[in-house]
Order: sequence, then C-alpha cells, then structure tokens
Amino acid sequence: MERLQMKEETLAQLPLYYKKRTNEAILYRFENQIIKHFYYISENKINTLYELEKREKEFEQVKELLLFQKIVVDYYTILGILMEKGYEINFQNYCKLQTTSYNDHIVVLKNIGLVLKKLSILRKQEGILTDFFIGDLHESNILVGKNHEIQICDLDSCKIGNNNPFLTKYLQFLKTYLEVTQRLQHKYPFYHYLCIPNENSDLYCYCVMIFKTLFKVDITKLSSNAFYQTLYSLKEQGLPEPLYQIFLNLYSPKENENPYLYLEDIPTNFEKKRDFVLR
Repeated sequence: MERLQMKEETLAQLPLYYKKRTNEAILYRFENQIIKHFYYISENKINTLYELEKREKEFEQVKELLLFQKIVVDYYTILGILMEKGYEINFQNYCKLQTTSYNDHIVVLKNIGLVLKKLSILRKQEGILTDFFIGDLHESNILVGKNHEIQICDLDSCKIGNNNPFLTKYLQFLKTYLEVTQRLQHKYPFYHYLCIPNENSDLYCYCVMIFKTLFKVDITKLSSNAFYQTLYSLKEQGLPEPLYQIFLNLYSPKENENPYLYLEDIPTNFEKKRDFVLR
C-alpha cells in the first residue's frame, strides 16, 4: 500500500470534513477523499494498520468493507490514513429520515447480516480473514447508499492478527459484565477490561442494532433478566420463533447465529409498536 507524504502543518490547514471531533481523530477533506488524522497513534494502532495492509488482497473479497487506501506520513511519522468518502449518510442518521420506512430499516439490517455471513463463509470455506473481526460494529460506522447498499467503515479499530482489542460501543456489557466475564469467557473473551472481538461478538453487536432499530430497545443497558423479560414480551407480540431463539442465546453458552434470514418475517404490526414499552 502506498504512503502519502504530508507535513503535519499542511494537514492542519485542510478543510474539515466533519466539524465535530471524533474520540480519536480529526477528519479532513483532501480532494475527493478523507484524511483521518489521529490525535495519538499507539503501537497497537500501527500494528493494526500494518496487519490490514498485509491482507489487502483478501479484503477485496468483501467490497462492503471500506478500508483505508494510504497511510499518511510526515517522513517516517504516521499521522493518519487516507480513505474514500463512501456513501453520504450513516445508518444512524438514515434511520432518522422521515422518508425511511420500517421496511427500509429491515433491508439495510439484512444487508449488514449478509456481510457478516460472507465473512463467516470466507473464514470457514476459503481460509481467509480467519483472524479478522469488525469489533466496533454500530450504526455510525455503517454507511448507507441509495439502494440500501452498505459500507462498513472505521475498520482501523478492528481485531486482526495479534493486535490488542480497542474500546467498542456495544461490547462493554454494562449491565451484564460479571455474568459475561465469569460464565461466557469462551464466547466473549476479555483482555483486561476489553472484549476481544470474534464472530460471536460481531453477531451480538448486529443483534443490538436490530433491537434498537426495529424495537427501540437498547439491550446493552439491560440486565440479563430484563433482557429476557423484554424478549418474551416481544414474542407475545408476534416476534417470529426463529428470531426469538437466536436472541435467547445471546447470553447463553451456545454460539451466536446470524438472524438476517428471518428479519423479513417480522409482522408489520411491529411498525406501529416501535415505541415499545415493557409489559
């Protein structure tokens, strides 16, 4: 992968792409692309960028993964990465549009599940990307195109090779931390206080998005008991049995399953119950 040589003072004079600063970087416009300028770049981040570079050919199999194109350097000091802009809107903002229907939500969510399915097939059948997992999978890191196509971005915080895990939005297990770390270490392993992403955790994040988008429930803020009560109430309201069983296993020792096949089976009455209240 190529390097883009740029002085740090030149970089700081570029127009902002996004006015608000992210947790780890500033985004600048550079021609028709974006430069992500890191506040601080750790050895773990450098290791992650190099691992992503090494698998460049493998990632070509999954066009929905929006990887960086060049590493931006000031001589030998890494400043950031050069990326394509990708689609214009992220999934979080897409869901807020008045023109976005309930079915639009389902189609986009299904396309996210298809990417996870594709990655699983590549690992099992092709023997590639076996140590790559998205990790920080959430609505702001998914870009949506005009025909429900998706791109997954911010992959410089993924799990790959021998890198250490990064902080993620949905893998902190706020209300279930002790239960997960004591009972489900094989399924959601931890390194110090951070969950090490794997296929189970990517599917967990995917299910979090399904609950938030379709049922207006943030399961990351629920204890396991409250989660089971909420899930049972959804079942009483018509949640299809295959989805109920898949969600039921999120806090069980069983491997997580990909629910994308069953999303279109959700009854239309759920569209009217989006302001879900636990009964």
